[in-house]
Amino acid sequence: MDLLYEAACSYQSLLGKDYHVVAGYRGERIEFTFVFLPEHFYHLVGFHKLLDLRGVSRPNMLYRKALAHEIDFSLVAKSPFYGEMSERLRIFSRIQEIIEGLQSGKIVIEFSQKHRTRIRANFLLFQKDRDSYAHLFLRCGERYCVPCSFFCRGDDKYIANNKKYRVIDFCISEHR
Repeated sequence: MDLLYEAACSYQSLLGKDYHVVAGYRGERIEFTFVFLPEHFYHLVGFHKLLDLRGVSRPNMLYRKALAHEIDFSLVAKSPFYGEMSERLRIFSRIQEIIEGLQSGKIVIEFSQKHRTRIRANFLLFQKDRDSYAHLFLRCGERYCVPCSFFCRGDDKYIANNKKYRVIDFCISEHR
């Protein structure tokens, strides 16, 4: 089983689309659009954690190379740093579940930096599954937001004590 290839295939289904969210909290309303770009795959799967393999692929190339089987899981698994990214790779398909949750009125969190984290994000989308939370952080630019981090945790450290908006409307369209 090639987990890197499977993650790239899962990611492929997210590309080329605009994900538009309208959410509300006590009469306050927010709107934002996010997109997935090929170059974000590198960080989202945790490839940046493999310090010994940084020269193997640039961020804008890893996604394409994984789909073409030019880089595969066997290379990743040999790295002494594999333990740093293994969980992200194993649960990568949960990004799709997080997005599906938006369609059923899930919560969007306006993320604050009060947790003393290096994550610079505007929003946090999450999905709870038994004993862990999958976190997808979004950083916003002028036109749209992009994913800047993805991981799982067993606690709600990044979820608690942040403003939570309920999704009012969610639509997916072809990327403009």
